[in-house]
Amino acid sequence: MGFLPEEELLKIRLDCLFTYENDRMVHVNEPWGCTAKAPLLLAGRTVGGIIEYRFGQRAGEDFIEKAKNLLERNIWDISLYIKETGVRDCSRDICFYYPPASVSDEGDSCRLLTEKDADILLACFGEGAEEIAAAQPYAGYFCGGRIVSICRSVRKGRGHEAGIETLSEYRRRGCAMSALNVWTSAVLRQGFIPLYSTEQENTASIKLAQKAGYVRYAESFEIM
Repeated sequence: MGFLPEEELLKIRLDCLFTYENDRMVHVNEPWGCTAKAPLLLAGRTVGGIIEYRFGQRAGEDFIEKAKNLLERNIWDISLYIKETGVRDCSRDICFYYPPASVSDEGDSCRLLTEKDADILLACFGEGAEEIAAAQPYAGYFCGGRIVSICRSVRKGRGHEAGIETLSEYRRRGCAMSALNVWTSAVLRQGFIPLYSTEQENTASIKLAQKAGYVRYAESFEIM
C-alpha cells in the first residue's frame, strides 16, 4: 500500500465514520452496531486546504443551504457556521494516519486480544469486553496481570480508526503507546489504513499520535 493523497485519506475517514443512505449520514458506524445518530454536518479540510463534507439525514434544507454557502466559499471559521445556522453544539478534531512503514509489534507486556480474554478485560474495561469480537484488531497492555490500556478499531472501512482507553493511574507511562503500536501493526498487516483522530484541545493525545509516527493530514468539525 503506497502513500495516499490527503484528500483521499479524508474521504476514507468520512466514509468509515458513519453509515449512509442516499449519500446522507445516518448513524455512527460502530462495528458492534449502529447506536448514535449522525451529526447534521461533518466537514474536513486537508493540510493542503481541500474541503470535503457530508450532511446528516436529520439536516433540514435551510441548514444545508446556509452551510453549503459557507463550504463552497472555502470558509473554515466554525464560528461563522454557528452564527449562520444557529446550531451551537459542535466539536473539532485533528486527523492523523500512519504512513506505509514498519512499526514495532507485540512485546512481553502488550499483545492482541481475542474473545478468550473477555473475562480479564471485563475486570477493568466493562464495555470493552462486549466489543472485543467486533472491534478487531484489539490490543491490550498488561501490568500486574491486569489489562490497563486498550487500543481497538472503533470505526471500520478502508481505514480503521483507533479507539484508545487507559486506566487513569497508568497514563503517561507508555502503556497507550505500546497498545497503539501493536494495533497499528495489526491493521497494516490486514491491508487497511490506520487512522487516528482526537479533539484539537487534547494535546496529550496529539503528542501520542505524533510520537507513534502518525502524520497529520486534515482537521475536521462536526455540527450536531
